[in-house]
Amino acid sequence: MPEISKIFLLRSFFSTNESRRPWYREKDSMETNQKARKAYEALLTVTARIPVTAEYAEFSKGVKNLSQQYFGKPYGKEEVNTYVTAFHDAVILYSLAVNETLKEGLSLKNGTLVTQKMWNRTFEGITGNVSINEKGDRFVDYSLLDMDPETGIYEVVANYYGVSQQFVDIIGKHIHWAGNRGGPPSDVPVCGFDGSLCSDVLLNGFFSYRIVSPVCDSDFRSE
Repeated sequence: MPEISKIFLLRSFFSTNESRRPWYREKDSMETNQKARKAYEALLTVTARIPVTAEYAEFSKGVKNLSQQYFGKPYGKEEVNTYVTAFHDAVILYSLAVNETLKEGLSLKNGTLVTQKMWNRTFEGITGNVSINEKGDRFVDYSLLDMDPETGIYEVVANYYGVSQQFVDIIGKHIHWAGNRGGPPSDVPVCGFDGSLCSDVLLNGFFSYRIVSPVCDSDFRSE
């Protein structure tokens, strides 16, 4: 069968355990976990970037304390869901638009006006620099995670910054391509996508190709 070089998994959020060792299941046998770990060598994950700032750390600490105090839900070492910080920044954005509307002596009943005041603006939120374009869409930052085949731990190897549209590698980190490759495979398979570039003899052999599979909020392993 053809050899897979890399598969991409798009996730809206990972818990700490899922992001670091998504292949591991405590109730599975060592043999099953090792097979899963081997398969995950070909998996790259893309998720929302978690800021590394003192403000974000303090906010996360506050959320965990409130969760324990009012809902009896301990976070432990888990990260605070990025949706929580997004909701927080959304409230800030709305309050900025409301304050501007009132300052101009306009009515808050004009939802179209209030909404438009949230467009095409930038402010500092818990997640860092929050920028909204002229159509009301936010520029989002993402992180690319890859598994270190030696440790079995997923680590951030690069970040994508929405405002600047830059893909920035993490110093000292790199993608470990499956099959001990030194780099990514060709964009076009050796035999082409329909096999037209190879003879019948070559088509009966093995050739490498690239798979990019967007999967949202799903798991490759059954519980």
